[in-house]
Amino acid sequence: MKNLILIYICITTFLSCNKQLVSDSLTYQNQLKEEFKNPETTPLKEDEKQDFKGISFFPVSKKYIVEAEFTKIDDGKTLPFPTSAKKVKYYKEYGKLNFKLNRKPYELTIYQSDPPIEGYENSLFIPFTDNTNGDSSYGGGRYLDLEIADIQNKKVILDFNKAYNPYCAYSKYYNCPIPPANNYLDTEIKAGVSYK
Repeated sequence: MKNLILIYICITTFLSCNKQLVSDSLTYQNQLKEEFKNPETTPLKEDEKQDFKGISFFPVSKKYIVEAEFTKIDDGKTLPFPTSAKKVKYYKEYGKLNFKLNRKPYELTIYQSDPPIEGYENSLFIPFTDNTNGDSSYGGGRYLDLEIADIQNKKVILDFNKAYNPYCAYSKYYNCPIPPANNYLDTEIKAGVSYK
């Protein structure tokens, strides 16, 4: 009987956590839509607002919420990232994330601005590309954001439902880093912001 109760508690907790994660994904997507709609927060310039068709998303899916193993990169290299404006931004290697998707192993490198941007010292950056780019998602790749505090016991919850396009997908006025080749995922990430 005790075993059955324990199993029930574990299943209930698991389902509750899953629901919360999906709810967080939907909340994030709604906030992103509002950011672009609100004249006070939109990244769009006046001459771009009329032609803007809004942000579209792949359906939220639990499949794309994965637990990743985090490995810190000690003495990470500072690397030049080419940008959409043919300039350079600098990011330092912070760590590696290893995870499975559809039972296949993948790895992404996490980066941090170098020097860190004031007010964003704890922010981390995961630029990546996948097999949807140029088809159902933006050709220049997408981004995920993390905070250092998101790393707990050498694990990170990666939620690709929160993957977003760089501002330069919608505006010519931005200077967006291009994801490095090592952060290419040889699969389709049908989650997060899509692109038409």
